[in-house]
Amino acid sequence: MIRLGVQTFINYIWKKEVTFKVPMFLDKMNAKKIIVPLLLIFLCRTDGILAQEAPLTIKVLSYNIHYGVGMDGKKDLKRIAGVINTINPDIVGLQEVKDSTMMAALGQLTNMHNVFGASTEKEMPNLYRLLDIPVPDSQLHYGDGILSKYPFDYVGNVSIPSASSSRYEAMCINVDLSKKSSEKIMVRFITTHFDYLNTIGSQMARNAAVEVIEAAFITKDSYKAYIMTGDLNATPESEVLNVLEHKGWQKGDFDEELPTVPSNAPRKQIDYVLVRPKERWKVIDVRVIDEPMASDHLPILMTLELIPGD
Repeated sequence: MIRLGVQTFINYIWKKEVTFKVPMFLDKMNAKKIIVPLLLIFLCRTDGILAQEAPLTIKVLSYNIHYGVGMDGKKDLKRIAGVINTINPDIVGLQEVKDSTMMAALGQLTNMHNVFGASTEKEMPNLYRLLDIPVPDSQLHYGDGILSKYPFDYVGNVSIPSASSSRYEAMCINVDLSKKSSEKIMVRFITTHFDYLNTIGSQMARNAAVEVIEAAFITKDSYKAYIMTGDLNATPESEVLNVLEHKGWQKGDFDEELPTVPSNAPRKQIDYVLVRPKERWKVIDVRVIDEPMASDHLPILMTLELIPGD
C-alpha cells in the first residue's frame, strides 16, 4: 500500500499540474527533478523498514538416517541427501551418523555447512583421556551431525547417560541467521540421541540426559532462542517429555502423535523438534515426511517463526 501510494503521488506530480508554491529561483520542472528523487529515497527507506518487520521463518528437520542404510538393506547416502534436498530445510539435526567422512559427504551432497559429533572411539577409548590429548578424527565414530544452510560456530558435544551398551551424546552449534534478516540473529541449535532400552535404567538415563544438556548448553544470559532435535527414544506421553516440557521445551500446540518408526509402517513417535522459550517461537507447522525406504525412521519437519525479542 505504501509503495502504491508513493508511486501514484509521483505520477501525479510528474504528469499533472503542481499546485504547491516553489521558490522563485526554481521553475516547475526543476522542482519536479528535486522532489521526485527525494520521494524515491523515501520509498527505498520504507521498503527497508517493511523488510525488517517481516517475520523470520525457518524450517528445521530431525532425521535418524540409520548410517544411510534403508529398509531395503542398501546403504545409499545419495538417497538420504535426496530426501533432505527435496524437503529443503534450513537446519537439520541428524542421528546415527557413522563418522566425519559420512557427514562431510552429506554436506557436499546437500551443499550445506556440516559438523559431526562423535559418541565413541573405535579403539582404546580411554587411552586419549588418560593421556589428556585430543582424540584423532580417524578414531571418532558413531554419533550425530548437523547440516545448516547458514554459517555457524561449533560449541561442542557432550556425553550423555546411557544404561545400555551404546554410548550417546548431544552436540551444539550457534547458527547465524543474519542472511534471513536485516539484523544479526543467533540461535543455539542442539541435536541428540537418547538411550533406547525400555527399562527403568534407560528411563532414568534419558531423564538424566536432559539435565546434562541443560548444564552444558543452556546459557540463559547469552542465547535466548533455542532449538533441539533428536531421536529421544521416548513417546510423547513418556516421563522424559514431561521433564523437557518443565524445562521450557515445546513441540507446538498439536495434540496428535506423529509416528516416526518404523518408517515402512510407523506406529509411534520417538523423533522430535523442540523449541524454547515459548515467547520467542511460533510453531507454524509440524509434519512427518512420508519416506518409507531411505532409513528406518521418518524425518520430522517443523516450520517456525522467530518472534522478535530483546
